[in-house]
Amino acid sequence: MGRNDALRAARLRVGWRTVEQAAIKLTEHGQRVLDDRQFTVSARTWRRWEGERPGWPSEETGIVIHDALGRWPEDLGFTTPPGWIRPEHHEEGDVRRRAFVSVTAAALVAGPVAPQHVDPALITYFQQQLEGH
Repeated sequence: MGRNDALRAARLRVGWRTVEQAAIKLTEHGQRVLDDRQFTVSARTWRRWEGERPGWPSEETGIVIHDALGRWPEDLGFTTPPGWIRPEHHEEGDVRRRAFVSVTAAALVAGPVAPQHVDPALITYFQQQLEGH
């Protein structure tokens, strides 16, 4: 005991061999998913997450972790705070709405537009939304 082996295993499963690489990859992923260049996760933070007392990430970080690793923080050994409700029930719409606006804004621009990469997670999200409607 004493380590967060669930998060470590998830990190290794996606091919992030070091804590430093995980911090870089999660930062890059979060900046894309949230469309926020200010989003960062340091190696020091990741190291704490894999330690004995991982604490709890912010809701936006939790969403990014879920999107990158396919599991929610409570399933990755984080200490669940009282009253925690998964963002998919109340906050994910706000985060995804920002991503939707940034993706669709380019589609509404008149004239030629350079091709842009669309995060596969957004495609999956919109497919789920369409099926739900």
